[in-house]
Amino acid sequence: MGRLLIEEKLNIVQSRIIKLDLQLSEEQLDFILHPMLQNCYLSACPGSGKTEVVGIKAAYEIAEWKDNFCGIAVLSFTKNAAKEISDRIKKYSGVSSVRHPHFVGTIDSWLHSYLLHPFAHKTANYDSKSDDKSFRIIDNEERYDFLTSFKTVLSVKPYKDAWVNEYYFECTEPPTLQSQSRYLDLSNILNPIKETLEKNKKKLLKAGLATYADAEFLCYYMLKNRASILSLIVKRFPVIYIDECQDLSLNQLEILQLLNDSGAKVHFVGDRNQSIYEFKKVYVEKINNFIIKNGMTEIHLTKNFRSNQNIVNVAMGLESYNTGKTAKKIIGHEVLLTEECCLVWEYEPSDFISLPQNFINIIKDINLSLSEESVKIEINNSVILARAHSTLSLFKNTPGSKLSKIELIANALSCWSNTPRTGKDMQNALHQLGKSLCMLGYNGSGNHQNQYCPENYTNFEWRALLFDLITSISTPENKIFPFDDVNWKDWTASLKSFLKNYWNNLRDPNNWDSVKTKIKSPSGFADKPVAETVAAIQNSYTNSVRMTTFHDVKGETLDAALIVSSPNKKSKGGHFEHWISQNSSESEYVRFAYVASSRPKHLLIWAIPKVKNNKHLKRIQELGFSLKSFT
Repeated sequence: MGRLLIEEKLNIVQSRIIKLDLQLSEEQLDFILHPMLQNCYLSACPGSGKTEVVGIKAAYEIAEWKDNFCGIAVLSFTKNAAKEISDRIKKYSGVSSVRHPHFVGTIDSWLHSYLLHPFAHKTANYDSKSDDKSFRIIDNEERYDFLTSFKTVLSVKPYKDAWVNEYYFECTEPPTLQSQSRYLDLSNILNPIKETLEKNKKKLLKAGLATYADAEFLCYYMLKNRASILSLIVKRFPVIYIDECQDLSLNQLEILQLLNDSGAKVHFVGDRNQSIYEFKKVYVEKINNFIIKNGMTEIHLTKNFRSNQNIVNVAMGLESYNTGKTAKKIIGHEVLLTEECCLVWEYEPSDFISLPQNFINIIKDINLSLSEESVKIEINNSVILARAHSTLSLFKNTPGSKLSKIELIANALSCWSNTPRTGKDMQNALHQLGKSLCMLGYNGSGNHQNQYCPENYTNFEWRALLFDLITSISTPENKIFPFDDVNWKDWTASLKSFLKNYWNNLRDPNNWDSVKTKIKSPSGFADKPVAETVAAIQNSYTNSVRMTTFHDVKGETLDAALIVSSPNKKSKGGHFEHWISQNSSESEYVRFAYVASSRPKHLLIWAIPKVKNNKHLKRIQELGFSLKSFT
């Protein structure tokens, strides 16, 4: 295609699709016109219009598809991403183009529909009593009562066990056990325990139950051992496109390798610099090896339509740190609203709490300097980012380490009473109440991602309990809320009386006699009004600007981003030194910064702890940041 003029390439594409109402770059056209029967990897920089071009590519190929019994599979990782691609295919090739014989959806739904449910019972020895041989999928974090019969005791003193949905078989030869829980370490288990874990996992699969990771293993194992089914699935889907290929796990890669080896053509689309899911067993090295092993033609999209050039340059510099190679030149196409659009702030511990308000202030100052309303930075589309919620918790109306168990309950009630009560208010309230109750009743042993849910509750049961508790405790006749003018000493006495009566509603909590001594006024606050103290905890900016983690904004386009470094290196990947590391073992941490820093269009700020004689500051400035005081 290299010899054709861009106009000729465009005419070829337009000849197959219904309507093309956007200007395509030559790079995009090269991907669309790349031969479907030759594996390729589209390396798409942030903001390159990847989703649009994938939709046009699929529409272009489907338009000329002649076979009624086999089709193209276009796979992504989330329902939203799959819907976006599907909508674009329909736009350019008609509604019928996403129907049989083609498939557009998530990789999980494709595996489950065409492999797991119809065939995997054969290799799992699952013999359903009915004609339905499909598997029931269970989440790896759920603790259903019926799963207790599959538990494995790892040690007696101290007692430790492993739930059967906490681990899975990895697609190796022979299969090996891998943990998918941060609480389960399988690195040094003894052979007898390992055999029991394997036995319980096989027992689970034989019962027709599987986690998502189990489902992938079953699909792999079935394809590996049943050549006839492998041949059929390759004939059914001879061409497969994988969107966001940087998120492929080892098991998914092994499945694709079997398909590719049997004749299926596999096309990857994504950005390996955005591979940030090692905790899900996603390794960029494995993805690189797949691309090389299968001779994928590499096509690059180097035009970034999201960010201005200064922000693009920061991302390019981070890519060089990540790969150890000079990054390919990326061109930013967003207008430059201000010359000082990439800033680094150094904060003292006393400055930390004021970072959000200063972020809002600088956005307002930039907007005041702009004459056109249409190009101003939207605070509602700006975000404060950190590696972990523990860093953000110091800003938000959520439990921070400095709040006592009783302050958490008071603050939860205050959040719950907000008018109008937003979804965020409810989330914050239940999170704080859950933490307090978990600390009082279960020694703090709970899942912080699910309102500190203890092990002997399912997530649903725990949320239901918290909802009932906060509803009951807010009833005026209990004289706990509203706070009115009551001081902490009197309020705590009322709270203790209420909780004593409520304690029997909990499942196997700590004995009340050991708990009641912990329900006391915050130190030095006994005679101070509760309402006054809680008001001091609330921060007015928390509802003005969104705060979340790096992983949560992957794929998003933002107006501005404040990226906050943790004060120390305890947060792996959360400290600024991790973001510019040239240590190969910390390359994923650099990719964290790359993902976060490539989200904004107009303004990018790193907030880092002030360090005496900071030897890393020069390297940050070399990325394109300007050091600026914010106080």
